[in-house]
Amino acid sequence: MRRRIPLLAAAALVVLGLGARPVEAVTELPSVLVTAGALGDEDQDVSPGAVTVIVPEEVRGEFKTLPELLDQSVGVHVIRTQGRGGYTVASVRGSTSAQVAVYVDGVLANLESEAAVDLATIPVENVARIEVYRGHVPAAFGVSGMGAVINIVTVAPERAQGSLLVGLGEYGEYRSALRYATPLLGGDLLVATEFSGSDGDFSYLNDNGTPYNGNDDYEATRLNNGWDQRNLLLKWSRDAWTARFSWQDRTRDLPLQAPGNDKRSSQRDGTRLETEKWDVALGRTFRVGDVDMSLQAGHLEQEKEFFNPYNYLGQYGDLHNLYKSDRDFLSLSASLPVGLDHYLEFFGTYSRENLDVEGDVVDNLGGKSRFGRDKIDLSLQDSITLNRAGTLVAVPTLKWNDVDGEGHLSWSLAADWLFAPAWRLKTSFGRYHRAPNFYELYGDGATILPNEKLDWEEGSQWDLGLHWKGAWRSVETRVGLTYFHSEVDNLVEFIMINPRYGQYQNVSDAEIDGVELETRFIRHPWDLTLSYTYMRALNKTADSFQYDKRLPNRPESAVHARLAYAASERLRLFGEVDYTGDNYLDQRETVCYSDLTVVNAGLSWNLDDDKVLTVGVNDLFDKSKEMTFVPTSGAEGLAWYPLQGRTWLVSLLWKF
Repeated sequence: MRRRIPLLAAAALVVLGLGARPVEAVTELPSVLVTAGALGDEDQDVSPGAVTVIVPEEVRGEFKTLPELLDQSVGVHVIRTQGRGGYTVASVRGSTSAQVAVYVDGVLANLESEAAVDLATIPVENVARIEVYRGHVPAAFGVSGMGAVINIVTVAPERAQGSLLVGLGEYGEYRSALRYATPLLGGDLLVATEFSGSDGDFSYLNDNGTPYNGNDDYEATRLNNGWDQRNLLLKWSRDAWTARFSWQDRTRDLPLQAPGNDKRSSQRDGTRLETEKWDVALGRTFRVGDVDMSLQAGHLEQEKEFFNPYNYLGQYGDLHNLYKSDRDFLSLSASLPVGLDHYLEFFGTYSRENLDVEGDVVDNLGGKSRFGRDKIDLSLQDSITLNRAGTLVAVPTLKWNDVDGEGHLSWSLAADWLFAPAWRLKTSFGRYHRAPNFYELYGDGATILPNEKLDWEEGSQWDLGLHWKGAWRSVETRVGLTYFHSEVDNLVEFIMINPRYGQYQNVSDAEIDGVELETRFIRHPWDLTLSYTYMRALNKTADSFQYDKRLPNRPESAVHARLAYAASERLRLFGEVDYTGDNYLDQRETVCYSDLTVVNAGLSWNLDDDKVLTVGVNDLFDKSKEMTFVPTSGAEGLAWYPLQGRTWLVSLLWKF
């Protein structure tokens, strides 16, 4: 893989360090005792649609990953393989993971070469907030996302901002993160780095590939299951100018399916996936008459290199492959108040993405080695105030998505009505379109077969939510209850063709209904958050053996609860309970994870005004190892990967 980016970044740091001025006198940071959970209070004001705001800073030091934080949001189901640090994607309100658009600092993270965004690769220590939009998606996010967007906002470059986090966990896990802000060239520069990884060698009960015969079970250790990741983020701002550069280098081992294979005699180190990614963006805001405008341009490159030197993954000689992606984009936004009742917003983005494939996947199996795609995303939104008090707002949105000359119009209408001082009603409905990506169209050259005849997905959704925020018997209370419904035509789903090969195909009809409940209760020193999702996601393809069967990776029920207790000004205790119901992995309801309840607990202790020690345990009762599933083969054999059980952790956060 190329190594010029780390050298470039190092040189940039040297130059920036030489040009930086000393930081002015800094007021000493006071001791901060966090009693809140990670769910923010401001979500009702972010969008007229359903949205949850997650604030990672409030649980910093607890070794939370981005997928674990997303698990706290209603409507979100996180799909994991290989345990902690393994490939991880998200489903929102019963969507496929490909239907979820992920943005980082306003830039789309989804690549055409991947089925979905691997959330495990996004570092969380430098994230200021995570916004999960469900149903109505604001026009600022040009991709329709089939009504689901995860927007990740990294920390801003603010002077006198400095912190260092170091932590260790079981199975060789480690994490260190440094943030530092300094004046530079009349503006502010943030330098943030993160190093993390794990050996991944946790123990579990191996059924030896015979789940119905307990006589040959044995205690095994996960092999060739580690990962290491390095990240660098540079953000600079001055008046109307902003600049951003990020770099990531990740190595992930690729283990065999566990039952019957996870023996030292059958595995060798060396099978791995190495990913290097960097992107740069430059933006400027300006004003033309009464119109506020913003222009941003950027470039992204990614290399994914697959090594299988001993061919023990069984890919028929697929020993080495290299996937090179690059994307350029240019975006323009504009906003204009029209009178007192309208606020118009326009967003437009043009992007060109290329994918080059080299190695055995082309040499041995043939097929395309270069792909390209031009995309144009246009959005127009109006926020219309419908009453004099300004408490009733309607937001119509139009989106035009064009891919290589084929375009489709998506639309939505959302309304937000504050009909009483503590009561709010939100509703939205609309229709969306999504083009299949390269991965769905052309497969992976191994176990996923190409299907170049895939049609665009079409879907419609509506939701209705009632929210109350106030005080009840001296308890600060927030409650939100939302019903949602969606229908998808030509849904792109992964289908097993035979025990070895799978393919993405259009499912004629799918229908999803569900209920989301979000609550928060605060009465010092107690803070309780609770979220519950009930969902029925069914295949409605007529005259099909799959009719009325549950769609895969859409559990019927999910619960998250977190209780924090401020025992003193310096000591905070916390506990969490996560429940996920039965989760089918195939179209026939035959391959299923059993339900799982996990308990986490820990404490944070302010050693002094700027140092916080956190000690915790995930999966206190080791329940993840007790999960059962019906095994199979082929791509659905991912169910054979066990989950990591009880894990201890300790971290120290120093703010300066």
